[in-house]
Amino acid sequence: MPKDEIDPEDPMELCGVGFATREDTSELMTECFVEEFMRLGHAAGQILALFRNPHYTGMNMVLQNRGEAFVKAKIVEVFGWWRREVAWPDGPSAAPVTTASPPVEGDSGAVDPTGAAIPTLRF
Repeated sequence: MPKDEIDPEDPMELCGVGFATREDTSELMTECFVEEFMRLGHAAGQILALFRNPHYTGMNMVLQNRGEAFVKAKIVEVFGWWRREVAWPDGPSAAPVTTASPPVEGDSGAVDPTGAAIPTLRF
């Protein structure tokens, strides 16, 4: 099979699947995007730039539908879960944005591959 053709029978072929739902999943989807790129080592400004990039379809869709204020708030919230502060250099307030207490019960003492503390989540 040529390199650029997709084989629908290949179980290792990467494919995305979209499905219709009445539930607004953009909040959870945004949290997943932010946490994934944060754990890869991206800074808050770099993640916001990814949301602005139209080539990142899912991320850009959230920005278009929910607005930049929503995305910035989610970035601050997710960074807060990992005890990381976010300071936005532009916007109405140049002061550092601090987060509310993260949703953790305690520090487990474990660290992820990037060296960040892994929180103990409440369920």
